[in-house]
Amino acid sequence: MIDHLPILQVIVPLLAAPICLILREAQLVRWFTLIASVFAFVISVLLLQQVQAHGTLIYSLGGWEAPIGIEYRIDQLNAYLLILVTSISSVALLAAGTSLHKELTERKETYFYVAYLLCLAGLLGILTTGDAFNVFVFLEISSLASYTLIAMGRDRRSLWASYQYLIMGTIGATFILIGIGLMYMMTGTLNMYDLAERLPEVQQTKTVFTAFAFFMVGVCLKLALFPLHLWL
Repeated sequence: MIDHLPILQVIVPLLAAPICLILREAQLVRWFTLIASVFAFVISVLLLQQVQAHGTLIYSLGGWEAPIGIEYRIDQLNAYLLILVTSISSVALLAAGTSLHKELTERKETYFYVAYLLCLAGLLGILTTGDAFNVFVFLEISSLASYTLIAMGRDRRSLWASYQYLIMGTIGATFILIGIGLMYMMTGTLNMYDLAERLPEVQQTKTVFTAFAFFMVGVCLKLALFPLHLWL
């Protein structure tokens, strides 16, 4: 089981989300979501211990070695970031009960936790994957879940804010995808470790400059950085 910790970090919240729909009862779903988040936190701690003991962990999905297959790569930096994300998630869920009753109807609480777990899975996937296109996929999972979370508020303005964020995020995602495509065109790989080795050879080309420009604009739109935060 220790060998599969990198994929379990993402699988746990991803599988927990549809299970919440089966459980349905809001209070039960809340505690189940908290358990899933705490379990993800425990996995992140174990991953950090493994990294400190054995160095960078590489997990090849389906047994396909990179760059053909998708790999998850855990090093010191993202091991600490995984702990940060999962710990904040667990603490937020502990405090969520009271505020959710004020913000949501009881019928929506189950759907809130489903979207919350999907968002958490997306964020953890971004941190663990070593594949550039896989980053985009997880970014979209977390983004779509975020749009849903924003739209759930009692205030009718939340739906309009979510719609604006959806438009901004979709444009941003398009820019990011174009940037990734241009980098793939220049290097022939989507594996981030390979990209780090091959990009210096072509870093002075107009295509790579354009790719980074598209990527940075897309990230700014996705994160709604100033002055692109008007949907708030």
